[in-house]
Amino acid sequence: MSSDPLLHVKDTYYFDVPKRLWPVDYESPQQLADEVGEWTVRNNADYQEWEADRFIQELRTLVTDQHALDGAKAAWLGWQHEEPKLRHGRPFDQYVEDAVADLQSTAKQWAKGLEEPRSDAAQAYLSEFPDAQLQWMLLLKDGDSASAWQAVREKMDSREVLDEYISSPRGHWSSATLDDYNSHLSGKIFIPQPFATLKNAYEAQSGFALSRFMVIEIVVAILLFVAFRWLASKVIHGQAPKGKLWNLLESFLMFLKTDVVEKGIDPHDSKKFLPLLWTIFMFILGCNLMGMLPWVGSPTASLAVTAGLALVVFIVGTAVGIKHFGLLGYLKNLCPDLGLPMYLAIPIVPMVWVIEFLSLFIKHAILAIRLLANMVAGHLVLLGIMGLAFGAHAATMHAGSWTALSVVVILGTTILSIMELFVAFLQAYVFTLLASLFIGAASSHH
Repeated sequence: MSSDPLLHVKDTYYFDVPKRLWPVDYESPQQLADEVGEWTVRNNADYQEWEADRFIQELRTLVTDQHALDGAKAAWLGWQHEEPKLRHGRPFDQYVEDAVADLQSTAKQWAKGLEEPRSDAAQAYLSEFPDAQLQWMLLLKDGDSASAWQAVREKMDSREVLDEYISSPRGHWSSATLDDYNSHLSGKIFIPQPFATLKNAYEAQSGFALSRFMVIEIVVAILLFVAFRWLASKVIHGQAPKGKLWNLLESFLMFLKTDVVEKGIDPHDSKKFLPLLWTIFMFILGCNLMGMLPWVGSPTASLAVTAGLALVVFIVGTAVGIKHFGLLGYLKNLCPDLGLPMYLAIPIVPMVWVIEFLSLFIKHAILAIRLLANMVAGHLVLLGIMGLAFGAHAATMHAGSWTALSVVVILGTTILSIMELFVAFLQAYVFTLLASLFIGAASSHH
């Protein structure tokens, strides 16, 4: 079977490969919890129902309205079914937190229409629109009840409670349930998480979680360190470049120096920024090329990565501008010299300065979005074309039509893959060129 069709544009806590390359055969929830993660059991519908019963049992010592608690489990299940796409799989304690947050938001909007302000909008709202379930949940957010509720949540998150379920009769899952888990988990190589607890395969519950894109970035960084270190050991002796790798790296360097860095930054200052911009270029290129490898993915298809790179450019440019002109001088330099007479300069210059100040943030945001959009777009186009011949609807096509379409799709994806290879280099170049222009503009008079 093929890998996840959204592999290249979605970050996960696992690497996705064809199921035949990484089959799994877990025999119990105990093994799932130990080898994959506790979240595999905690997200099970049967476990969540068992957990809801335990939560309600604990809450009977905190909540006075016992009758309301009798209907709490049914209310939780109904809440899930109201918006299944958004709320499916949300445990009982998350239901309490989300329901209270929604109540407070609704009450705040409701209170704006009142003639007299209310000190406690949520309580006032429940006075007008009684709801027994929301009433006891709201009381858990005050004083000692809030601390007690948090203690209950921490207790239910412990491994002891999970083991209690696993050792109970309900923890002996049927072979059909385990087969379903094995089918979904086959082909997924999970990344060890020594510093985090996962909520699921895509979200971290707490701690620092290492995602697939992070692993790829670390690999790219290590490869760059090794390549730069090797190149430094060669050029330090002043020898002429020899070999394909040496000539390739120096060609990249000379191209960036003459056609990128010196085009955006004064040649007298460009040498100071060449190492940074060369590293940015090679890092982006490495991440882009990783997206061309099967079952790997491109980190530059994540906004967090491209925004982080743009933030580096913004910080460097701002620091250079302040160092060169001083803080007030840098802010003054944002507005170009318009050469206007005084009676026009007084109303126009402040407006232009505000526009330029806002554009300082906007252009760096666009720098991040430009790289993200170009990398994601190529992968989505490829997925869309491949889906024509290999999607679920293809099974209903006539054999002759499907064969002809498959040939066209394979040729089209081959051509687009070659184009994506070109885009990988082009976007690394464009990002670095714009970065040099932004840094150069920050340190020069307008």
